[in-house]
Amino acid sequence: MIALLKIYKRNIQKDGNTSEAVGAQPYAIYNDGKLQELDESDLISIFPNTGKIFIAESYQPPQKEVFRFHELIEFKTYDVSRPSSCKYFLGKEVFNLKFFEVIDLDETIAKDRHQIVELLSKGISIPFVVSNHVIFRTADDYLVGPLQMEFINGLYRCKEQDFIQYYQQEIDITAILDKNQERLFCMNQLDSENLIGSIDVANEQRVISDALKQLKDNTDLAELSRKMIARLKEWYDSDKAQGPHLQERLQRAIHIMQGHTLKEEEITLFTELVLELDVTKTIIEQRVQQSFEDKYDNFLKVNAKLVKENNARMLELDKIKSAYINESKALETIKNQYSEIQKTMHNKIEHLQSNFASVYAEQMALSNLPIQPMAAIPVPNSAQLGFAQFQSILGKSLSSVSDFSNLLNGNLSIFKGNDEKGTLAATILTAVILREPIIIFGDSSFELAKCIVKTIACEQMVTVIPEIETFTLNQLNQQYTQFTRNEAVKALVIHNPHTTAALYSLPAYFKQNKWVDEVMPDLTFITIDSLDEALAFIEKMPYAPLINSMDYMSRFMNRRNFRALQPGQLMLEQIEGSVVEEDSISIRREFREWIEDYKGLGVEIPYQLVEWLNQLSSFISDDEIFEWCYTVFKNAINIHQNDVVGVDV
Repeated sequence: MIALLKIYKRNIQKDGNTSEAVGAQPYAIYNDGKLQELDESDLISIFPNTGKIFIAESYQPPQKEVFRFHELIEFKTYDVSRPSSCKYFLGKEVFNLKFFEVIDLDETIAKDRHQIVELLSKGISIPFVVSNHVIFRTADDYLVGPLQMEFINGLYRCKEQDFIQYYQQEIDITAILDKNQERLFCMNQLDSENLIGSIDVANEQRVISDALKQLKDNTDLAELSRKMIARLKEWYDSDKAQGPHLQERLQRAIHIMQGHTLKEEEITLFTELVLELDVTKTIIEQRVQQSFEDKYDNFLKVNAKLVKENNARMLELDKIKSAYINESKALETIKNQYSEIQKTMHNKIEHLQSNFASVYAEQMALSNLPIQPMAAIPVPNSAQLGFAQFQSILGKSLSSVSDFSNLLNGNLSIFKGNDEKGTLAATILTAVILREPIIIFGDSSFELAKCIVKTIACEQMVTVIPEIETFTLNQLNQQYTQFTRNEAVKALVIHNPHTTAALYSLPAYFKQNKWVDEVMPDLTFITIDSLDEALAFIEKMPYAPLINSMDYMSRFMNRRNFRALQPGQLMLEQIEGSVVEEDSISIRREFREWIEDYKGLGVEIPYQLVEWLNQLSSFISDDEIFEWCYTVFKNAINIHQNDVVGVDV
């Protein structure tokens, strides 16, 4: 028995696992060249018990459900008494029987030809999976096809990209109900004797492309045909064409050629209309682009040596541009520094001139010599250092460096900051041991310094805000006489010294003070509001740690929260136990290797940082030391600009 079946994919459960298998649903029986539809009673009588068809596990399920003709072979062991027993099993597919699925259209060939072309070429919505071969039946009973359809973006489109035929002929339709959807099938072959015409379902791009080709191929021929027609007419009218048969043949040839020759105005109109279409413009642009790319590729092949030289010149030009930009930036920096130096020197000269006038007048008076008239030079009433304040606040006596670190963390929390890793506290203690200054920058630099000195040296604090014109190192040195306790940590805060003559004198002053045994501050903070304005000053002190105040203060200090700070005083003897006596130079190499491994940079570590690295190691771990020192001593680390570690060039 041969039946029309729908073959589909289904899931089965076996031993707790889900797998794919094949299902087969019979819809019609093939008999004597016709399809006999199976209704519900037929299904029960022909396929009793389960109503199912047995399918071997080796049968591969299709990607989509399909209708096929298959042989159904009756089981010899079929047992009607067992409900699970199948009467038939699925045999081989029958290929020599062809059938078509018929789909009805609401359009007619006579009136809606253009709409039919649009549906077939651009896509039609069909609510089920169509069979492999389809015939469309129009509303005026024309049969279009057979066709093969492809499913793209939710629509079925005709695979053919050329002309398809349509017929007018009677066919036998078999209607079946599949999932509440009526499906129509027929087995009739369309006879060429019933062929009526063709429909062009090529896409727009192909239509225009072929039209352009025909125009190109026939323009010259049309011109030639018009010339031939004119010559034939001349020959026909002359007395050279003798005999009635020859004249009749010439007249017919002229008529045929006139019927198949494009007129010049028709060619012009066709060209104008076609060239205005968007699809035509797209085709022309694509061909122009393709032609350009082909010519360009050929040019590159022919001139490979020239192209290589050009690329080398372009790379060299990029390097020159980069060098020019770097030199321009360096020149701008030098100009800015020169302007600052000029301004400072001008102020210094005015200061020296005023001092000279005072001393000259005093000496002339003592010598009883007549004073010659002099130019009016402004003389200051008194040369003051600027604003200077000594503070001594009774506070908590800190018995260890841990007490200081904890108190610092608590005070920073008032400003929503913290020093949980202890790197800031370790840097402050190391600065006391090495008697090296610390630079703090940012809008809250002065406030952060005041917070720190109130935490570690509340009883011995000096704050200096120097005057631009009157700052001197001697007067700064005189401030130290206010320190009263040699055994306690003594702190000094100098704010914005780069705006005064201290720009040049203060770096050397701190270097000299490191070796003086007189009463000096043990901890010095240089606070700077604007980092950009103090670059010249910072470059003169590259080995001083550079700390950003915004890393520790998120809230601005005012009088109320400054008073909330817990004052503390640390004694020098509490720090002596943390002094590292021997400086190991190996830590310098370890620091360089850490930067190469974690930052990917080739660097040189100056020997001046060895003391800092060794001393910090007594307070914090190596990894924290290296990360911290890479941040605060970046000005001192010499980075090799063209040496990037771990990158293949």
